[in-house]
Amino acid sequence: MANFDATIPRDGSAGSDRGQIEWYTMPENLYRAWQLTGDQLYRDFAERWLYSYLWDRLALGDFDIGPRHAYSHVNSLSSAARAYIVTGEAKYLEAIERAYDGLLAHHTYVTGGYGPGETLFGDGPGYLGDALLSTWDRRFASGDAVRENFAKMRVARSDAWGSCEVSCCAWAVFKLCNYLMQLTGEAKYGDWAERMLVNCVLGQPPVTEKGQILYYASYFQDGALKSVEDRRLQHLGQNFVWQCCTGTFPQDVAEYANMIAYFDDQGVSISQLIPAKLEFEHDGQQVSLISDGDFPAKPEARLTFHAEGPVHLRLRVRVPAWADETNTVFLNGEALGVPCAPNTWLTVERTFVDGDVLLISLPCRLRFTPADPEHPDLVALSYGPLALACDEMTVLVGDVDRPEDWIKPVPGEENVFETLPGHAGIYDFVTRRFRPYWQIGQMQWYYMYNRIYADMDELDRNHQGC
Repeated sequence: MANFDATIPRDGSAGSDRGQIEWYTMPENLYRAWQLTGDQLYRDFAERWLYSYLWDRLALGDFDIGPRHAYSHVNSLSSAARAYIVTGEAKYLEAIERAYDGLLAHHTYVTGGYGPGETLFGDGPGYLGDALLSTWDRRFASGDAVRENFAKMRVARSDAWGSCEVSCCAWAVFKLCNYLMQLTGEAKYGDWAERMLVNCVLGQPPVTEKGQILYYASYFQDGALKSVEDRRLQHLGQNFVWQCCTGTFPQDVAEYANMIAYFDDQGVSISQLIPAKLEFEHDGQQVSLISDGDFPAKPEARLTFHAEGPVHLRLRVRVPAWADETNTVFLNGEALGVPCAPNTWLTVERTFVDGDVLLISLPCRLRFTPADPEHPDLVALSYGPLALACDEMTVLVGDVDRPEDWIKPVPGEENVFETLPGHAGIYDFVTRRFRPYWQIGQMQWYYMYNRIYADMDELDRNHQGC
């Protein structure tokens, strides 16, 4: 404790903490230590590091925080969650609930990743889109893409930036979603975790023989590569081979296992649709529930029950936010007329017997998502939970609200789509293909965010030098 400077300013800005950063992530585990040991020393020390500056503002819905370090500020919300568990003070729960809604709606990319240049709450609206602009883009040339980062430096967009510290950022989101799911029971809190899991974590290339992993994920308009190289050279010549994310990746693997399902006296609630085998006891019987659908490649969940005798329980399955088409539920091949709306729990309560199979079909649709409201014409394409990336640098021409009219599935290639001719710029014979971001390998160029125009007349009027 003697090595911690408790006099540092508590606004969390890197420029004011005299080299002692991320102190606001400590209360979570200090509170846990107090809960495990009962030693008041841990609780007292946790309460010396509460991040009231951030949490009190978030509880009021105030997101005008100014640039802050991205991953650790999301991770600090787990400290707020633990403070609520220990103290019962409603303001901590209000802070993380409002933070979840605000961050997911206004501070994330289509993958669920966040923090361009490791910065959250950028200095003014449009910072997410500005961070993606090409150096040849007119908006960049005007100076709009020169921003203040979390270290209080004015910086221009650079290829060395990352839009997310992949493993660390995912771990912070997994923990936050897990806390919120346990504290509120609301289905919507599985959404951000799902996006991070199927795009950011699943999208990592394999760990190298040296133990290197993808540190940053980038979504630049003029393209990006997945690389295990950290391109930040320090002033004394140091560089990084094993970064913080190297250690966080195995924590991700452990953490998402914790949030697949939740159990209570009534039964089980499944939050993530990934393949899993759940074994638990209910009403004195051992129950095995196997989820063996091919999610996320196929938008469905297939759940098979095994038990020695009949078991009456409530089964709930989270319906993802993207599942806004005609969802269907079948038990042993017969349709069940149960509600199946996005961001809710699909609930089936009945007596199950050995071999029962519940199949949930969740049709996907293509949709475009802008980088932020200030860049409505800088969009990424997704299909259900999958962020898609283009195979070549491009502009797009077509109805942003009806991509299915001019982007079609490629026969024989799962979740791969291609524009019709005439929808990729001036040449009417050119087409462009999109494939899931998670399928793209190391050192392969991809283009996730692209300019889109309603028609060729608009493209001509707004020509950006493509």
